[in-house]
Amino acid sequence: MNVFQYFAANSAQILALTQQHFLFVLICVGVGSAISIALGLIVSTGEPSPTRFSFDWWASGIREGSLLITAAVLTVPSLALFVLFLPITGLGVTTAIIVLTIYTLYTVLRNTVAGLTSVDRAILESARGLGYGRVRRLLTIQLPLAWPVILNGIRVTTLISISIAVVASIVQGPGLGKLLLTGITRIGAANAFPQVLIGTFMCLVVAAVFEIFFAIVQRLTIPRGIRV
Repeated sequence: MNVFQYFAANSAQILALTQQHFLFVLICVGVGSAISIALGLIVSTGEPSPTRFSFDWWASGIREGSLLITAAVLTVPSLALFVLFLPITGLGVTTAIIVLTIYTLYTVLRNTVAGLTSVDRAILESARGLGYGRVRRLLTIQLPLAWPVILNGIRVTTLISISIAVVASIVQGPGLGKLLLTGITRIGAANAFPQVLIGTFMCLVVAAVFEIFFAIVQRLTIPRGIRV
């Protein structure tokens, strides 16, 4: 079979795997982003030069430690991390979701911290003078101004996760990795090349769908004057 014949003969399976891949990435990025943004909000509410042993001083330490740990995890090869979790969570979707979620943390956390801490201090001081408390300043001023940077971090980690999700097939994870892994292990055999080519193309389709989604979210949630 050529590529088109293979797609026509296996379209139902290919589309099902594509849907799995999309949902797999969506769930992991959603969970990872929620964790990262919540952590970023907690540790980025303090002063630029906090006094020793104050809440802001501890928050600053937690912030730097969190960034260091998540950055270190990001350097671990994805294949190795999937295998390392096998003795703990075994084969299947659970291991795939946990590992991919871990890979989404650093980029979103870094952008959250960068966005929140880059807000002009004069704006925050003005809000304080108007009687805004710490939490109110964070949620009504810092978060909206930092949202374009945070959203960009979510977008970047989503595109990275689409490719990492392929590796999850080695632990029987969902998605297009099954098609790609089968094709790669059978390279040279009949229909192996169509499997790899179609699997790669459908990953690009998933990426395109996410790009359209983020373009819509950007239009709906970010005022034109602060879009980046």
